[in-house]
Amino acid sequence: MKAHILKRRSIRKTLMFMLLLTSSVAVALASLGFLANDWLSLRQSVIDQLNAQAGIAGSNTVAALTFGDRNAARSTLINFSNETEIIAAILYSADGNVFADYQRDGRMIPLVLPSEPSGNIGGDIYVVRPVLMEDETIGNIMLISDLSYWRDRQQGHIRTALALYLLAFVVAYVISRQLQRLVTLPIIDLATTARRITEGEDYSLRADKYSRDEIGDLVDDFNNMLDQIQLRDKALTLAREQLEEKVQERTAELTDLTQLLEHQAYYDKLTGLANRATFDDHLRLAISQCERYGGTLAVLFLDLDRFKIINDTLGHLIGDKLLVRVAKRFKASLRETDTMARLGGDEFAVLIHQPDSEHAAGEVAQKLVSQINRPFAIDGYHLHVTTSIGISLFPNDGRDAETILKNADTAMYKSKDKGRNQFTFFANEMNILAVRRLELETKLRKAIKNRILQVYYQPRRDTQTLGLVGVEALVRWFDPAEGEISPSEFIPLAEECGLVSQIDDWVMERACGDILSCFEDGAPTLTLSINYSAAQFIRKDLDQIIATTLHRTGYPGDRLELEITESLFGPEQGNAHELLTKIRQLGVEISIDDFGKAYSSLSRLKQFPLQTLKIDRSFILDLGKDPDDEAIVRTIINMAHSLSLKVVAEGIETQAQLEFVRAHHCDAVQGFLLGMPMPIEAFRREWFPSTG
Repeated sequence: MKAHILKRRSIRKTLMFMLLLTSSVAVALASLGFLANDWLSLRQSVIDQLNAQAGIAGSNTVAALTFGDRNAARSTLINFSNETEIIAAILYSADGNVFADYQRDGRMIPLVLPSEPSGNIGGDIYVVRPVLMEDETIGNIMLISDLSYWRDRQQGHIRTALALYLLAFVVAYVISRQLQRLVTLPIIDLATTARRITEGEDYSLRADKYSRDEIGDLVDDFNNMLDQIQLRDKALTLAREQLEEKVQERTAELTDLTQLLEHQAYYDKLTGLANRATFDDHLRLAISQCERYGGTLAVLFLDLDRFKIINDTLGHLIGDKLLVRVAKRFKASLRETDTMARLGGDEFAVLIHQPDSEHAAGEVAQKLVSQINRPFAIDGYHLHVTTSIGISLFPNDGRDAETILKNADTAMYKSKDKGRNQFTFFANEMNILAVRRLELETKLRKAIKNRILQVYYQPRRDTQTLGLVGVEALVRWFDPAEGEISPSEFIPLAEECGLVSQIDDWVMERACGDILSCFEDGAPTLTLSINYSAAQFIRKDLDQIIATTLHRTGYPGDRLELEITESLFGPEQGNAHELLTKIRQLGVEISIDDFGKAYSSLSRLKQFPLQTLKIDRSFILDLGKDPDDEAIVRTIINMAHSLSLKVVAEGIETQAQLEFVRAHHCDAVQGFLLGMPMPIEAFRREWFPSTG
């Protein structure tokens, strides 16, 4: 409670109170100590004086005790009547009985001999001394003194101490007032200055310094603090101004960012075209308007052919640049009223509002196909891509946006199945094919991952002697559920899905190892032919990949032949010649497969390092039946020989076909008549029984 009261007092009152309290307690304690010491000193003085007097009286009563003279003893004791302080004197015999006594004023004092040498009796003090004769106690003498005199003297001392205490209190009060003024006035001034600063927020004010003691140091610290606060106030003011500027800048940036995010929410970040969500909204809105007011719509679903190969081989940076360039060409080919979107990856869609007819939608699709056929020069690469387009119409091919877009997607895959680089209108039976394609792609990925594809080997024989001169490695797929799946079905799918490079690389490594196992000395005497997709030649390091495979398997390069298609020799394949030259430097021979199936410029064929032409089986099939095919085969053989190229006829199934190409000096033949494709075990047993 007292502490709580002190907390509510001002510093000045508290300091003064504590000074007075401290000085008062100190003086009081000193006075009490002085009085106690004085009392004890007086008591001891009385005892010492009584002991001296008792000793003298005891010596004077020796004779009386010895001779039993009580009167003489009493006469000796009566002499103490002259001592005003002594009120009684008692002489005891050796047996402790009273021998003689003297008591003033008829006082009745107990006469029993005390056991202690000194003490109090009835408020008076006594001492007892033995009476000795030749060191033998013959009695005791007790003197009793009245303390009233000593009490009066002690009270005088107390009054003196109290007067001194009051004087000390007055002096302490005067000193404490002066002291608290010295201490509290600077603090009060300091508090006043702080209050003025708080109320006026004027940090330029400073407190006055009155002394160089701790309070002076406090004032210095206070003023230094104000200096720092003033500096920080200026800094805060500046920071606030800068913050306001930043807020304005950030607000502008957030506004721009909001607009950007809104744009990104509805437009593709890479190409700037509308995105899938925007396209879907536009399509649903257009369908709603057509349902309300009548009219038609056309949706074109576009997919870039073999884009995945370019993207996976050359990297996403090249792929992204190609997508941007493609999008610009597509966009430039459309009307302002048409909506074009990038749906994701290499898939695009076009919404044509109110086409005049189905023919008009086809014209737009053909224009897009033509625009994309021109090659793209990107970072030193001469890239050629095509597009496959599917077209669906509202309301004939669907009544809602999801169905219309799905059916256009289905029609697009039909364009790919028909050879790519074209457009196809949706038909209901296409849904079955779309489901089949999706199922087949899933199975193919699983087959590649689990290594369930197989390599079969078909012998190639000399046309004249029918001796074994080579073998062609053919990939086969036997699905556990549906059996054999034709390469003509899954190879184009692998090219489209970007899986063909994995298949080609695996077939080469597997085939090199299998053929080497047919020769005990590890030196093959026949040529191993392996089909390589034209899509592989987008890889600039293709020669290094082949060299690595040859080194890893130990297969000699001069016993390997790569079979490529005529599509590789188009004008858009800018780096094909360089790659083929590097591959040829490994000793590998280059052969054109299915020659005559597509158009090839003879002038370009002369520029490439080729060794062999393989006549397409479609020309061999009708030999002996169709004079035109016979003329084509003769022309191809003669042309190839004039270019110093070897010629291989594939698809020989009859003796007549064999005799025809033999008569026209074809170099080698292969086909069911001369040997079926077979697993490596069967191939070894038939042609290399010593190792099989």
